[in-house]
Amino acid sequence: MAYQKAIGLLQQCRRPFPDSSATLSSSPSVPKAPNASTLKGSEPLLGMRDWLLTLGHDSENINRLNVIHVAGTKGKGSTCAYVDCFLREHAKRNGLTRKIGLYTSPSLWPRNRIRIDSNPLPVDLFARRFFEVYRGLSLNSDALPTDTKTPGFLQMLAILAFHTFIEEGVDVVICETHHGGQFDATNFVDRPAITAITKIGMDHVENLGRTLKHIAWHKSGIFKKGVLSLSVSQDQEVESEIERRALEMGSSLQFIRDVKGTLLEFVKDVHIEDLPLEQLENCALAIQIAHRFLYLCDHSLDGQDVLAGIEKCRWPGRFDIIDYSGCTWYLDGAHNETSMAVVAKWYNRVASTSSSVRVLIFAHFSPKRTRDWKDILKTLGNSLQMQIQHVIFVEKIEYDDHFATPSGWPEEYAQFWREHWPTKTIYMAHNVRNGIDHAKMIGIGGQILVTGSLYLVEAALGIVKNEPC
Repeated sequence: MAYQKAIGLLQQCRRPFPDSSATLSSSPSVPKAPNASTLKGSEPLLGMRDWLLTLGHDSENINRLNVIHVAGTKGKGSTCAYVDCFLREHAKRNGLTRKIGLYTSPSLWPRNRIRIDSNPLPVDLFARRFFEVYRGLSLNSDALPTDTKTPGFLQMLAILAFHTFIEEGVDVVICETHHGGQFDATNFVDRPAITAITKIGMDHVENLGRTLKHIAWHKSGIFKKGVLSLSVSQDQEVESEIERRALEMGSSLQFIRDVKGTLLEFVKDVHIEDLPLEQLENCALAIQIAHRFLYLCDHSLDGQDVLAGIEKCRWPGRFDIIDYSGCTWYLDGAHNETSMAVVAKWYNRVASTSSSVRVLIFAHFSPKRTRDWKDILKTLGNSLQMQIQHVIFVEKIEYDDHFATPSGWPEEYAQFWREHWPTKTIYMAHNVRNGIDHAKMIGIGGQILVTGSLYLVEAALGIVKNEPC
């Protein structure tokens, strides 16, 4: 099948995580913020414009997509999803033909990352566009010189997404960065319509820097001269750096500080209550993005568009609550400390206090050079107000061997948890289904929190909702 062959070739683009003992390269392409002298790696943006040009897509082709570019640490995907829904509902209400592309990350299944009018690419379209890129870049050629730079996995996905959006005649693209900004593989857009930054916290420190200022420097690298930039309230250190970067790059910057006031401009109190408290800020930012974008198009966002968008917006794995097999499952991908604190607060608020059985299912696959699992687990354990009786650590995702816990880590997880928080049992699940089955067995009638890796949550969702990948 062409789709399966395309997925296999795409997986071959994956590169191993850099060795944490590697020394800092002297190349100017190393993604380093000022005064961040310990960073390692290369610049994912390198080669992107050339590859797209090889496929026939110059800057003007890309700029005509009216790209809304979104960076940040927490809430990028949810914000993009809300913008998508608001723009679709506005077009529907006004009888407009507006084809909307959405590129997000991460997902276990690549076609879910590239959507048109909220739908993942059909398998036949994904395969057809993939092979156009693969052959167009001569990646199928055995004669390709061994020193020729070829796209990595995320670079290939971004190329595929924009190639598809151009060929399918998309009118507006909502694009989430991978994890950075300045050197991110998605930062080849010369003239976006709007840029935005969600909440910034500590994440990908080995690539972005070990302080919030360094990370803010990278994230605000998506700003462009003469283009409006929007952000939510941030730590003072972050705000100062974002403001400095906006001035430096000639971008007009506006912060959304009154979240409830922004929401009330378009919806009433009673409807705000339908939103998870943890999504209010993302929704407010998305409203302003859609409102400002439509203003550029001589249109205006209406409260009806927002209400309908909120009702229809579903972003899997973000504050999901599902009844399954006699248990209540709470699922959210929280792969850094900032996200984990929010998830714990959410679980404290929405989980039943009457249940005597609470189970945690957790997995973490990032190398220590990127994120420290101890800090993430510590944030979760210290933030939970209700005792967890049973803990399940998942070792790997059965759908993709790339996502597996390094040898010895699960035992370290268990020891770390026992030393800090009381629990009845700790179980090592060799894969996600094994973890789900064990939770069902020990947690009848209980409240089961599934968090950590976004890939864990997506795989778990597929099982509890009985939706095969």
